[in-house]
Amino acid sequence: MPSLFKHQALSVGAGLPPCKLEGITGRDALILSAEVYILRRRSHPGFNPMIRTLGFDGYRSFPCRRQYDRSQPFQRLDLAPLTLLIGRNNAGKSSIAALLHQVLAGLAGINSEALPLDVGGHAVAESFQDLLHARDANTFLELDIGLNTVSGEHRLNTILYLHSLLDEDLRPWARLMEWDGQAYPIPEGPLECCLIPNVPHQNEIQAEATRTLRDSVWLGPLREPLPETARHVNRDPQEQMIRLSGAGIITFLAENETLFKALSSWLHEHAGFSLRWEKNLDLWRLKVVRGNAQSISITQVGAGVHQLLPVLTLALYRKMQGETTPYLDVVQQPELHLHDALQPVLGDLFIDCALRKRGVTVVETHAEGLLLRVRRRIAEGRLSPDLVALYYVDDAPKGSELRRIGLRENGDVDDWPQGVFFESFAEVKALRTAQRKGHRAILD
Repeated sequence: MPSLFKHQALSVGAGLPPCKLEGITGRDALILSAEVYILRRRSHPGFNPMIRTLGFDGYRSFPCRRQYDRSQPFQRLDLAPLTLLIGRNNAGKSSIAALLHQVLAGLAGINSEALPLDVGGHAVAESFQDLLHARDANTFLELDIGLNTVSGEHRLNTILYLHSLLDEDLRPWARLMEWDGQAYPIPEGPLECCLIPNVPHQNEIQAEATRTLRDSVWLGPLREPLPETARHVNRDPQEQMIRLSGAGIITFLAENETLFKALSSWLHEHAGFSLRWEKNLDLWRLKVVRGNAQSISITQVGAGVHQLLPVLTLALYRKMQGETTPYLDVVQQPELHLHDALQPVLGDLFIDCALRKRGVTVVETHAEGLLLRVRRRIAEGRLSPDLVALYYVDDAPKGSELRRIGLRENGDVDDWPQGVFFESFAEVKALRTAQRKGHRAILD
């Protein structure tokens, strides 16, 4: 079936038409000028994410250790094409996911806040104080960001703090602004608009961050129920196509026939049902079909389908996508309401994206099956361990700790955290013990 809409909306990662910058100023000029620089980036082979490493100290549940002892290490996240975050509930995994897009938005300068509190329509926090460890206004938040840009590799180091709770303007001030180890003048008053100091190529780097943010997707842990019909609206081309809640997925599928077919085929193969559009009362409606049974509306299926479709759509799109800005996608709890049998095949989709090395997919997950599939593919030689970064977020007594778990070529891990994914073994062991006791009681 042809696309439901004759007018194709700009899709995630689609290129802007060629345009001279004469007569165009402000943010539009930044966006359009990024096209030229992105083309330069594509000429460099290999994995080129804009943010290649993120160090932080004093962010939310992660303690402020460097304020009085500069020898203390940062919490550090080195990004790989597939970056996995595991850990207990309330350990700080979601905070890291949010910080990645906050930093990207801060580099882009999307508003008057150097570290935006609202990203993609999602309120990360109500105030900068909420971002400080334990909301302690006497501490600071330090960022150490490794960047890969059109002008080369750079390092940005900045310290943000609250000047006074009595100020009317509670945006953060800067105590330090370093670019490639060189200190830059610190502005008087709140740090405004952009994390990047006045360095060479500042506008181009900011434009690149703007483009990367727009072409990246952050899927939150709770996706909203999907509507039955796609509604064509004139969207701002600078906004993300897929929102945090998964909103926009149905319209996105309606505009991409090839992607829709790929999604339906995947569901038919792995979940036992498929999708199709049916026209009723002059509206195309999304239906679910299982075998020879009568189709039903997407609004009538279980919650698991609604949670899964945005994740699948994004992963399949990245797998099929051509040349694009190196994206930074964040997917939280892709396994929500998902049967355990689908966890490994979902892992294969993320692996396929990683093998293309076009961007970064950060997956926050509790899915043991997904992680086991990644380790299996490494052991089989189908996935290099260099393409995967596995992190454990530990809810330690003195504050959260981010720890990388090494992956070997045989799929084994080094220094596995105690008690993680141990529950199944513990339950089976307890079951066997109870069975043996019951058997003895019968014999007695």
